[in-house]
Formats: sequence, C-alpha cells, structure tokens
Amino acid sequence: MTPSKNPLIALVDLFRSPIDCFAAVYERPKWAFLPYIIIIFGSFIFWGNYFNHVDLPWLQQALQSQLGSVDESVKQAWLTKEVLLAGEVFSDFSGRTAVIFLLALWLKMATKGSQYQHSYGKWLAASCFIMLPAFIGDIASYINVIFNSANILPNAADLNSINGLLKLPLNNPWAQFATTIPLLAPWYIALTYAAVGAWTDFDRPKAIIVAVLPWALTLIIWPLLIIVA
Repeated sequence: MTPSKNPLIALVDLFRSPIDCFAAVYERPKWAFLPYIIIIFGSFIFWGNYFNHVDLPWLQQALQSQLGSVDESVKQAWLTKEVLLAGEVFSDFSGRTAVIFLLALWLKMATKGSQYQHSYGKWLAASCFIMLPAFIGDIASYINVIFNSANILPNAADLNSINGLLKLPLNNPWAQFATTIPLLAPWYIALTYAAVGAWTDFDRPKAIIVAVLPWALTLIIWPLLIIVA
C-alpha cells in the first residue's frame, strides 16, 4: 500500500487503487475538499446543459400536467428556466451534502467496535471520496442529454438515480423513491468497503456489512413507508 502523493493522484487512485487513496486521505483529510467541489460542480455542468438543450415550452407543459392540484399562478411562477435550474442544482447540492454527512456519521458509529478509532472529520473526508462517482454519473447524464434527440423530464434525465432508467412521471407514488436511490450504489458500497477495510481491523464479512447496511435499509424502509402511506 503506497499512499497517493497529491490530491489529483488520489482522485485517480480512487478508481485505480482505492486502498492507496484512502491511505493518503487518512493522513491528509483536507484533500476531501477537492472531490466535494467536483461533486457539486458536476451538478452545475449537467443541469446547465440540460436546461440549455430541453424544449422549455414542452417541459413547462409536461410539468404542468403532472402538477394538477397546484394553483395556476404558482405553476407560472415556478416553471421558469431560472427557477427550475436553481431548484435542481440546490436539490443536488443539499442532497449530496446530506448523504456525505450522514454516511460519515454512520461510519463513525458502525466502526466503534474497531480498535482503530478515527474522528468524524476523517470519516467525513473518506465519504467525500466515496461519493465521487456521482460526478461520473453527471458526465453520463450530460452525454445522454446531448445525444438524445427526444425531450426528457428532469427526473428521468439524471442517470445518477434509478429513475434515469425507469423514467417514472412525477405524479407516480414511486417516483421520489426511484429518483433518490442512486444507480451507482454498488460503486459507493465498494468504495465504502475499501475505506472500512483500510482504516479498521474489521474482517471482510463485517466490513461488507458496514458498507452495505445503510443502502439496504434505505431500499427496505422507504418502500414500506410508501406502501403504508
């Protein structure tokens, strides 16, 4: 295991040799600002491109038809390009930031059984790197919009979520669930496993459980809440 020499190499090592990346992040947690900025910047790139390419009158009409119970004046005020763009970017910013902080909290709590204890800040740094594949999803979404001749609704255009494949309409009760569940969850799980394996004395089965459990609980609990509601 050879720790990455600088932040840029750490980004490359995350995909090539995650153990080397996390070894370096353990020593230099401040490097996490770089992947975090990239994750947020990716959202600006994708949504800016989406609203520049989509047929805005078509989008407004499609969204109006799916928001039937909302007052007409509210629809007109909220369905402008600027408001829609700001809403999507803010949603990604707040959602991704929340996931990073919650994942770090989970890793801090779930690894209390290890003899090697680390601060919440270090797990926060690891979580920023773990979520970096979201940028790859943004690039894939960007390419999808550019080369797709048909108009796509925002919640179906984002290939970071399962709804990028399912393309459920906004008024579908499962749409929010499908939009929230990341298509790249297996990648996040693999990177979480690598971080836990590198920073703790957990054996392989225990490290896998720590990596899988938060996503598995989301997949189980949320559908149950939808069914009950």
